Amino acid sequence: MDENDVKGLMTFLKDEDVKIVWREEDRTKVGRGKITHDDDNFVYLTGDKGTVIVNKKDIIAIKQWT
Repeated sequence: MDENDVKGLMTFLKDEDVKIVWREEDRTKVGRGKITHDDDNFVYLTGDKGTVIVNKKDIIAIKQWT
């Protein structure tokens, strides 16, 4: 995923229910919730279990879900 694509998606998907897939060390992680904030390097995803901060460089996919 290109970094410019991620920046455009964050504005479009802010406060929408999303599913994010990202790399963490040798494993793939999945988070579901709402994007509450984003900056140049990180996305803040808040769901039922709490808030996770994901580095934009590690994001593999973002999908809107309902």
